[in-house]
Amino acid sequence: MLKEVEKQAKELISDYLRKKGVKVEIKFEEPVIEEYGDIATSVCFSLASIFKKSPKSIAEEIALEIKPKGFIKKVRAVNGYLNFYIDYEKFALSLLAKAKSKDYGKSKKKLDKIILEHTSANPDGPLHIGHGRNAIIGDTLARILKFYGYEVETQFYVNDMGKQLALVVLGLRKFKLDKEKKKDLAIAEIYVKANKLLEENPEVEEEVAELMRKYEKGELEEEFKSVAEYCLQGIKETLQRMNISIDKFVFESKFVRSSDVTKVIEKLRKTKYAKEKEVLYLDLNEFGIKKELVLTRSDGTYLYTTRDIAYHLWKAKQGKVIDILGADHKLVAQQLKAVMRILGEEEPEIIIYEFITLPEGSMSTRKGKFIAMDELIEESVRRAYAEVDKRRKDANEEFKRSIAEAIGVAAVRFNIVKVSPEKTITFRWEEALDFERQGIPFILYAYARACRILEKVDEIKEIKRIENITENEKKLIKLISKFPKIIESSASQRKPHILANYALEIADAFHRFYRFEKVLKSERKDFRVELTMVTKEILKKCLKLLGVKPLESM
Repeated sequence: MLKEVEKQAKELISDYLRKKGVKVEIKFEEPVIEEYGDIATSVCFSLASIFKKSPKSIAEEIALEIKPKGFIKKVRAVNGYLNFYIDYEKFALSLLAKAKSKDYGKSKKKLDKIILEHTSANPDGPLHIGHGRNAIIGDTLARILKFYGYEVETQFYVNDMGKQLALVVLGLRKFKLDKEKKKDLAIAEIYVKANKLLEENPEVEEEVAELMRKYEKGELEEEFKSVAEYCLQGIKETLQRMNISIDKFVFESKFVRSSDVTKVIEKLRKTKYAKEKEVLYLDLNEFGIKKELVLTRSDGTYLYTTRDIAYHLWKAKQGKVIDILGADHKLVAQQLKAVMRILGEEEPEIIIYEFITLPEGSMSTRKGKFIAMDELIEESVRRAYAEVDKRRKDANEEFKRSIAEAIGVAAVRFNIVKVSPEKTITFRWEEALDFERQGIPFILYAYARACRILEKVDEIKEIKRIENITENEKKLIKLISKFPKIIESSASQRKPHILANYALEIADAFHRFYRFEKVLKSERKDFRVELTMVTKEILKKCLKLLGVKPLESM
């Protein structure tokens, strides 16, 4: 709906310029200072060289000439900018009618299918908080892209041919698996023991290499696959608790067995970039990449990157490819893009996210010292329970436990996704479980508060006219109108944190509205109830897109 205001403002300026025989691009922004209007444009700075006048005098001239209409109430010139003010009485009536639709914010169905790969953790232990950030970004982005109109398939690439899984296979031949423990955690214990064995006995390296060679030849298939699947069962449990489901798990061995990797190597061998000196590698200096990309080891076995190229060629046949990768994969991402260009294929779109830590320490699966997502979630639920118990002592235990579980999981998801992927995160409990301002409880409470108000409403009359809109009402109306644009920005920029921060903003506006404006006892009850109803629906959409269960009671 805010786009409609921009469209009307653009038409007013364009009509004026058309009479002058001028056509320029007109873009709008939201003024930082509210008194400067609802939207503004700096187009007069572009017109200065055409009209041979200062932006200030051009803006003043245009503001005098154009006549506000539609949702535009007033136009002002301020220091070369044209500032437009919304007629909220007209705008609110139209907005509320449209925003009540379940499709409000959605876009037309897109022709492109998106293959979005995320998480893709090695099957050698539980997900740590780095994997968690990957999974949360990927799942939230997939939800937003679907809502925006794309067909999206999420994939988890299973590295079943790497050294890590070979080490676990070796470890299981030498150490007993603890079947009482969660499956991915039990596998991690074997992995750590196998690593220690390798460190103390370097000759074991050859045993691991032999296992890898045999598996690549098609031997030990059942043994390797069963170990990977066993670990994945534990990983899937964690993802399910985080409200994350993945459409397809793709094993990298698929591309060796199908000869896709062999075909890729033969194609690349024929290019001018291929070099052979003990190993086959690609010289990617032409693409600004100094480190060569090794395709095969000296014993002829394939590397992870080679298999990954085959996987990406397979994905590219199905749709547009998006990968979520950690900052430690920046070089791999560059190499992969270069290879796809060499092969004449569309480059994958790669979203790099930075590291995440807790103030208490860091992660390392190899040494067995890592912060598992399971631990993080358990701690979050425990802390959430303490807060719920403090606020709802009258509630029964089952209610408190279920609310604590929902808030605890939501707090982990939200505190991670609200930060732009390229920024490092230090996960802080005081922010994650903040009921007052910064955390998901603040948003959930706004939703529950709206539900509580609406429970007491019997019926409302049709609104035909709205007058004397307050500043708190204006704030909510404007934020509701921005929702489609927020979805578009989050989807097109591939940045789910935009939606997360918008959810905080609208929750804050609703809490303020509730605090200062009467709803059920107001003379303008019908309008305010409808405003509450629409806000509730926007909050619900936001929560679902963020992978958070909306709570009608807290």
